[in-house]
Amino acid sequence: MNAKEITVGYTYTKNLGNFENVKVDAAVTISIEPGQNEDELYSKAFESMKKQVKNGLNKFTEAR
Repeated sequence: MNAKEITVGYTYTKNLGNFENVKVDAAVTISIEPGQNEDELYSKAFESMKKQVKNGLNKFTEAR
């Protein structure tokens, strides 16, 4: 594949009960430089987005 950039996103919806939900999502677009491994970039970006979503959920929980 000869992609120039990739976009990776992660979304999590948490049921708060009483018909309420909170949805946290994170996404990033990365430019691919010649010689970089697209699969490695995707994996690193995906893990980073999961971490950002966890941080967002923690901040939401602390604010309640």
